Amino acid sequence: MIEAMAVVVRAGDGKIWARLLERQGGCGHCDEPGGCHAPRFTEMFKGHGRIFALDDPFGLGAGERIRLVVDDGAPLRAALASYGLGTAMILAGAALGVWLAPPGWGDLVAGAGVMSGAAITAGVLRWHARRGGAPAWRLRIERDGGEAAGCPGRRA
Repeated sequence: MIEAMAVVVRAGDGKIWARLLERQGGCGHCDEPGGCHAPRFTEMFKGHGRIFALDDPFGLGAGERIRLVVDDGAPLRAALASYGLGTAMILAGAALGVWLAPPGWGDLVAGAGVMSGAAITAGVLRWHARRGGAPAWRLRIERDGGEAAGCPGRRA
């Protein structure tokens, strides 16, 4: 689990604005021998001290400390969904374009297939995000009492 502590600096209208408190996230063994060398949680959000707007699942108030959590494997699943799907669709579009192209038009039709594959990927990802995406991939907010709630975060 990748996590970082934050403090609520402002709350209202179903939103909180939280400031990351610590530089290190994850298990703390990222750069040690045998560590995963994965980017730290706070680096995913461009450094500690930054303030982010988040949906408020608990009715939090200014000054409360919270933990922001991303489950293990969530960044990999998100990357596979976006880059993996995109790569597969672009290659499929190019291959289909070359296969369907009349003689001498292979490059042009393959290029059109690439663009079509990219457009289809963008459409699928937008559709998926509009219908709620995959809740397991979202950022979770945890209180000191152990309550947790999903929260799609946005940078303030």
